[in-house]
Amino acid sequence: MDFLLLNIGNTHTQWIFADRSGNMDLPVKTVATAAWQSDLSLLPPVEHDCRVWAACVVPRAVQTLEASGLYKKLQWVTATAGEVAGLDFSQMDSSTLGADRIANAAALVAGGKLPASNFDCGTAITLETVLENNVFAGGAIMPGRKLMRGALASGTAALPDLPLDLPLPDGLGLNTKAAMTLGIDLGAVGMVRELMARSEALGVKYMVASGGDAEFFCEHIPELEAVGNLFTLHGIYYIAVKHLEKE
Repeated sequence: MDFLLLNIGNTHTQWIFADRSGNMDLPVKTVATAAWQSDLSLLPPVEHDCRVWAACVVPRAVQTLEASGLYKKLQWVTATAGEVAGLDFSQMDSSTLGADRIANAAALVAGGKLPASNFDCGTAITLETVLENNVFAGGAIMPGRKLMRGALASGTAALPDLPLDLPLPDGLGLNTKAAMTLGIDLGAVGMVRELMARSEALGVKYMVASGGDAEFFCEHIPELEAVGNLFTLHGIYYIAVKHLEKE
């Protein structure tokens, strides 16, 4: 395989091998981000000529991987890398733009249905909107459902930390757990809908949801199309191939 692709998130790290023709060694592998930082053997070895491309939102993980020397041909997804792949960041300040959001924008470009928006539903929920001519028009960042649950549990004396799979009540919450579920989950749906309206105002009609919690939002927002857990990796792959083409 020509590439090892790493999507290093706050909670989990995904990885997959791919060749320059688009073939991927499925299924995608997942390891806890904290775990491999303590034990690098949890990450896959590569052949000498394999290029490693990584999108990372954890600064300590970047430092750990670079210091380890595990991968000789290691490259990071950055705004500069995205520009080489054809993304246009001229409408925004890209200096603090997360690597995952750059990769998601690249995946939207690769999908060929611009203008388009992606909601990456994970620890945080991020919105990336790309207009015609590959112009990144910005987006939003909000806490995910699990993070909101944890904030209520840790910030109060008596509220529990609830699982994600509790059903939404039909009406109002008639006990504390139901009230929390309704407030968090329906509130998250409402926030996503409001952000969708912002994208629609820019002419976006095609909107997708990626990430581990995408199924929940697609269930409650039929206008969203689920694109699976490979979406960010596809964006990393697109950037990697574009760089290879320019060498």
